[in-house]
Amino acid sequence: MLSTEHAVKDEDEVVHSLVIFGASGNLARRKLFPMLWSLYRDKQLPKRFRIFTYCRTPVRVKTYRRRVLPYVNLDRSKDLKKFDCFWSKVYCVQGKYYKPEHFAALDRAMRMKERKLTHLSRPRANRIFYLALPPCCFDQVTLNASRQCSSPNGWTRIIIEKPFASDEVMYNFFEISLCNSFRESQIYFIDHLLSRRVLQTYHLLGLANRLWGSTMNNEHVAAVMISVKSQLPVPEWRANYFEEFGIIRDLMASHMLHIVALLTMDQPLGSTVEELREERLKALRHVLTPDIRHVVIGQYRSHVDNEDPARCGYKEHSYIADDSTQATFAQVILHIDNSRWQGVPFILRAGMALNDTKSEVRIQYKSVPCQPFHMGQGEIRNELVLRTQPTEEIFMRLRLKGPNLRLCPAEAEVSLTADTFEGRVPPLQCYQDALLDVLKGDQTYFLHTAEQCQVWRILSPILTTIDTIRPHPLYYEFGSRGPMHAYRHAEHAGFVFFATNKWHQSEEGLGYTLEQSRLAKGLPQIEGVKPERAKKPWQCPTER
Repeated sequence: MLSTEHAVKDEDEVVHSLVIFGASGNLARRKLFPMLWSLYRDKQLPKRFRIFTYCRTPVRVKTYRRRVLPYVNLDRSKDLKKFDCFWSKVYCVQGKYYKPEHFAALDRAMRMKERKLTHLSRPRANRIFYLALPPCCFDQVTLNASRQCSSPNGWTRIIIEKPFASDEVMYNFFEISLCNSFRESQIYFIDHLLSRRVLQTYHLLGLANRLWGSTMNNEHVAAVMISVKSQLPVPEWRANYFEEFGIIRDLMASHMLHIVALLTMDQPLGSTVEELREERLKALRHVLTPDIRHVVIGQYRSHVDNEDPARCGYKEHSYIADDSTQATFAQVILHIDNSRWQGVPFILRAGMALNDTKSEVRIQYKSVPCQPFHMGQGEIRNELVLRTQPTEEIFMRLRLKGPNLRLCPAEAEVSLTADTFEGRVPPLQCYQDALLDVLKGDQTYFLHTAEQCQVWRILSPILTTIDTIRPHPLYYEFGSRGPMHAYRHAEHAGFVFFATNKWHQSEEGLGYTLEQSRLAKGLPQIEGVKPERAKKPWQCPTER
């Protein structure tokens, strides 16, 4: 792994304080506190670790504990005593975001606890500020927190939660304010969907192995698809946020373009974090702003025969306006203007209420001109798959010799992970990994402020067009694979959906999807089009 090694010193005289701004919101209650409890239960936090909540509404620790309880993984048979001990380390502070005197009161509260824990007048104290807030509050909080609450005798770091802005202009203003308050080494733009283990394995796969490193270019790669899919609809607790920012800002601006940079960057000259981030920045600078014609947006609706209220359409939710045009599905096709990746489409696809839940990258290689082994199957391509949800795995889709005596190809999956990724990924694992990296001072998988500038340069034009024109999204059925138009766009760009008799991903074939959509709507089957899943695989001809 290319990272800076910073040990988390857990010396008796060092106190670590985490301040969560916006603690009354859903993010803190549903994600952050369950994550903190998991780390505390597993003894992964520093010994002298304290948590301060800061919000505008007054709240007591006992009340806040009751609000968090439904979302924590608590084994009542053995964890209750430890759970009580965890909450003894939590302190609630009430204040306004625009009043410096309230931040000064927060600083006094932290100093008092730090002195009490160490019995020293000037203890070593490290502080982390977590902004679980909407972007409109960022300027006030960063300014007041840096001026009033920075640690006088230790390091101070700030974690910023998505969305980091709504467009390029807004981000530029925020960046100026942020960089006037904190140094770059203190700033952590969190990507809580990023799987460190999968990306670390991919890095070594490409950088330490000539076989794969030499094929990561337009000479061998035909297309790349990055997908973040969810079976669930937009929940009520995220409705206001989702209506304001949408799925492109939510996923593509914070996570998916981060993945694009990691996939396409060149090998750093050295092994430091700064050199790795510099290569990511260079990669993002080569990404062209997408044309609005390369964007497909959709919105889920209920099936015509649906009777389940949980599977209703987006605008049928009681908490969504009847005339909402917010997209719940988006596909954006990017191109990179450099000699290494020119001509390779990078297809970003994200959606809610789809057929399954998964997060993955598919690097699709160009096909081999070996027609005798692909008769009747169309174009078959090898794929390198980096999957982070629901399981963490890296595997290669290949065609090898089958079990019979003749030279007949058969599908095979070859695992490329040396360590064992067992079971499903814990829902808060990426949050935990991110906080531990912040404690270590490891910025390897956190975007630089300059990288964020490039992200908004890439996406702002299409977001501005969508916000101005307010086009009606294409409808897709709840539980389907998204709008059919998106599949056509992906195929036209160069990605091949192919079906086989073994891989479960084969059901994403375009022909199968189109036909299933027609059948679901009660339309007659198109003559000559059969679901690809039902096709019999090509078999090696027997001797006559």
